[in-house]
Amino acid sequence: MQNNPMPRILVVTALSCSLLLTAGCSGPTEEVRVTLCKNLTAALTVDAGSIEWKDNKNTFHRPEYAVTALTFEAADSSGDRKTMQSACHYAYEALDDTAVTLADPISAYANLPFRMTFNGRQLSDAELLQRINAEQKRLGRKAVATLQQGARDMADKVRSGIGQ
Repeated sequence: MQNNPMPRILVVTALSCSLLLTAGCSGPTEEVRVTLCKNLTAALTVDAGSIEWKDNKNTFHRPEYAVTALTFEAADSSGDRKTMQSACHYAYEALDDTAVTLADPISAYANLPFRMTFNGRQLSDAELLQRINAEQKRLGRKAVATLQQGARDMADKVRSGIGQ
């Protein structure tokens, strides 16, 4: 009776693929709504020399909206640190509960805030829209620059390989 090596090969191949996929991932990332709220907040604190994020808390007021509340310290030009807060409100968008929205409640909410407060001041609709548009343009330019740099790097590798 001969041992069939095929099951071992399949197991080794599956493990190798999963290791490669895991190695290619950067691990857990910050929730996109939190990141957006941080980016909008940072744009509002242009006078700050640095920002140190202290806390972020998501609260849910189902089914109307969710709030991402941020607490941070901002240092001014003299180095004095001041504790500040901001909050972004996201509208509920799910038609009904699914396994995904039950496991990850924030996924039931919009990706863009409909309201934002900064140190207790509510931004006007026009100001919030202008800030969201500016952030989306900034992220778009960053993505294009990353793609362009990747294309240049790839072209350099191709050229260097041809010259060998």
